[in-house]
Amino acid sequence: MHAHASRPQARQTTLLRRAALFDFPASTDLSPGTEAARHHTIQWLSRFGVFEDHESVAEYDALRFDVLAGLFYPRETGADLNLGSDLVGWYFVFDDQFDGELGSRPEAVARLVADVIRITEEDAAQGGEGPLLESFRDLWRRINSGRPQVWRDRFRHHWLEYLHSYHHEALERTGALPGPGRDAPRSVEAVLALRRHSIGVQPCLDLNEPFGGYTLPPALHGGFPMARMREATDDVVVFTNDIASLDKELAVGDVHNSVIVQWERAGGELEDAVRHIADLANARYRWFEETAARLPALLTEAGADPGTHHAVGRYVDGMRHVMTGNLGWSVRTARYDERGTEAVSGGRQRPWAQLTGAEELVRAGRGAPLPPLGSGSGSR
Repeated sequence: MHAHASRPQARQTTLLRRAALFDFPASTDLSPGTEAARHHTIQWLSRFGVFEDHESVAEYDALRFDVLAGLFYPRETGADLNLGSDLVGWYFVFDDQFDGELGSRPEAVARLVADVIRITEEDAAQGGEGPLLESFRDLWRRINSGRPQVWRDRFRHHWLEYLHSYHHEALERTGALPGPGRDAPRSVEAVLALRRHSIGVQPCLDLNEPFGGYTLPPALHGGFPMARMREATDDVVVFTNDIASLDKELAVGDVHNSVIVQWERAGGELEDAVRHIADLANARYRWFEETAARLPALLTEAGADPGTHHAVGRYVDGMRHVMTGNLGWSVRTARYDERGTEAVSGGRQRPWAQLTGAEELVRAGRGAPLPPLGSGSGSR
């Protein structure tokens, strides 16, 4: 009895010990509107039928995705924070759809991704398509309403990169990707190149612009050093997530984790791989802060006006909030503790993980031609 009761504490102790390897802070700067956003998002998802009963709501609520949104956007309250919380909540509900058979069925994943992408198209047909797609349609409409076209194009491009990553991951799980060297040990950089999209950070960063009342020009957003700072933000969040979720992903056999990849390549002890990935995260974060300190002088040299200085400063803060907020949430959520691991072990899935009609998707996909996935995925 005593040993069983101590397991959750041991798992939490391991997580906190690993989190202590990071040199950057775990944010506690939480928006005062977080509790209201918590209730809003649960009601919003419930309205579309995402949860089948009170037990499902309680299991979702224990993961405290609202805290993640409140740490990402600590200066926002009301409708803006609610919107950010809805985005974060939908992300995780969508991600949990792929923990079962669907995640290893590329043809079925392609169909689901194509269904979501159709909603992002301006001529998307209206109509009932189930809780997952209907909630996304409402989210997409609210996020994009009244935004400048340049921002909407950028936001959609980031969404397409995120969505396509699920199909790529499914192909990797089945060994279906073509090319030489498929049986060679994977590299951290190769996994990171995919995880930068699947982690879903860029659309979260995009929301900082409408929340702050500005829109970064494409040349500034996509040029050096801002583009590289956004990539560093991706990397820090990926590495943090891979360390926080390590025990959970080892339990379910997920291969898209940089710690696991490093362990496979280098051998040795698992904790050696953990320290290696934490060192990579720390190096990325140090580079980010050093570059952020040089940005005002770089903008002045480029002749930027005070408004641009202010907007860039707000956006840099947004990237920092995402990195430190993700770490702050990771050590607080039940998603990565003993309960989180048990919730997805032994073939169990989250109660909201069957919103896609996965069995029908899998059956429909067998032997049928795939829909095109490249449409609209190029840079805008």
